[in-house]
Amino acid sequence: MLAYLGQRVVQALFALLGIAVIIFFLLHLDAASPARADLGLRASQKAVNQLNAELGLNLPLPLQFWNWFRSTFFAHGLILQWLRFLPRTLELAALGIGLAFASAVGLASWQVEHPNTWGDHLLTAVLYVLNATPAFWLSLLLVWELALNLLILPPDGVPSVTHLGFWQWGVHMIMPVATVYAAAVGGWTRYLRASLEESLETDFVRTARAKGADEHRVLRRHALRNSLLPLLTLAGTSFPVLINTVIVVEIVFFIPGAGALFYRELNSLNFGPATSLAFLLAAVGVLGGVLADMSYAVVDPRIQYR
Repeated sequence: MLAYLGQRVVQALFALLGIAVIIFFLLHLDAASPARADLGLRASQKAVNQLNAELGLNLPLPLQFWNWFRSTFFAHGLILQWLRFLPRTLELAALGIGLAFASAVGLASWQVEHPNTWGDHLLTAVLYVLNATPAFWLSLLLVWELALNLLILPPDGVPSVTHLGFWQWGVHMIMPVATVYAAAVGGWTRYLRASLEESLETDFVRTARAKGADEHRVLRRHALRNSLLPLLTLAGTSFPVLINTVIVVEIVFFIPGAGALFYRELNSLNFGPATSLAFLLAAVGVLGGVLADMSYAVVDPRIQYR
């Protein structure tokens, strides 16, 4: 177990190094000038060139990358500065993704136990709609209807659970969490249902039925445990995409997380902070994949890591 964990950590570090290179160079493909954005359109070219020299933006890109890497992790410790914004992002992601995963298990199990009923068809239609709905459109729709028209829920998030108390914090988080939840639950439920139906046709399930196990026990005890492993893999690979959804949700609902900060820095053409925050968010995505791999043994103790 420890040897496998060490191997996955080393692989994750190499992946993060590659991500750092890609993020840095992709952001610098934009022709916009941070110096021009800082000084204004009426500033002289001489002043722009001088600020570029002070910021090191006139250096070759490999040297700029090294200076950014050093300042991010060593000289100025930008990552440590941005870590204080990360808890809000992780809080939103954990709530939305956790509820989506639990709901996918429950909904898929119910659909398999009640196939071709009106409830099954209705739930399938709803899941298709959720899976096809863009997160930014859903979040804006929720704000428009529930916050501005009906005045049921507040239109924004709050800094922390201690800001207004647990109850008010929960009320503010309903729409943001619902948006992240909707982005994941549709695809995960459909995937798990297909996996469950396939597992119910396997030999070990037929054996369990032959031994007298009732259908509910066969589904929960045998088929579901076998089908959760592919779902964990899907959740791990979906985690980076869901982080993008979290960024959109933070922007729409004014949640002071790392994603919203990344958006502001990017719009301000602050390439140094923007690349550092992008790397931090990418690291969260890679961590989600590692945690998904580690959870296999929890779901199925027969799995042995080597």
